[in-house]
Amino acid sequence: MVAWGCSLTMWTTRHGRLLGPEATVAQVDLEAAALGATGRTDLGVLGDVGLTAAAVLAELDRRGHRAGRSHPGPGVRWRDVAHRDEGDAAHIDPRTLSVALDDLLPGDRVVAVDSGNFMGWPSAYLAVPDERAFCFTQSFQSIGLGLATAIGAALAAPGRLPVAVLGDGGALLSIAELETAVRLGLPLVVVVYDDAAYGAEVHHFPGEPLDTVTFPDTDLAAIARGFGCTAATVRSPADLRALPAWLDGPRTGPLLLDAKVVPMASWWLQEAFRGH
Repeated sequence: MVAWGCSLTMWTTRHGRLLGPEATVAQVDLEAAALGATGRTDLGVLGDVGLTAAAVLAELDRRGHRAGRSHPGPGVRWRDVAHRDEGDAAHIDPRTLSVALDDLLPGDRVVAVDSGNFMGWPSAYLAVPDERAFCFTQSFQSIGLGLATAIGAALAAPGRLPVAVLGDGGALLSIAELETAVRLGLPLVVVVYDDAAYGAEVHHFPGEPLDTVTFPDTDLAAIARGFGCTAATVRSPADLRALPAWLDGPRTGPLLLDAKVVPMASWWLQEAFRGH
């Protein structure tokens, strides 16, 4: 296994459990201090990632090794993995929502994801055309940055459809930025995974009081309309018809979808909080 210019941390290796004892772990990095700094490294290579990769390929070619063709099989993407839909009359399953969004949104998109319990679903389910089309604000360890990031992406890449994916906690912290998006006439899609809570605290800190991290149901669609957005409340896949209707229109301002999702713990945060 080779880590090219990145660190193998507890976040990326599930606290080391993804690295088998028989595997040899090589890390390539320009910074000597980075080699082995955050996890197991059996072989550290100090050097430029691109040049090192080219040298490795040349050496493999010299030794007669040839890369075989690989074809992704069914289930290669999370959206293709079957799930039991847990939606009800008032809530949409966040996995069902994510699959539907991936189908309905144009492929040439730039996705900005806020932080929170919800963040893994859009991150894993929504395809993007390249690395410049995915903005993951969890790097700052703070909620409330997704909407402003999407506005920046909309201005930086005007040829792509900007999509802000937020939790309701982060949306409420940053909702004043809707005025900016409306004033600039940005063709921005804002999707709120709304479980009426700070979901990370609710699901991943059992036994603690929840009165400060659970909220009354908030009509975020009505608030968005007050700012001048087009908006809809989503409780089932059928409610997503508002999205293609907006896409087919002039797109002269933002669309906000307040998706009332099933409150559901996320395995990625369970993994992240392991041992903390």
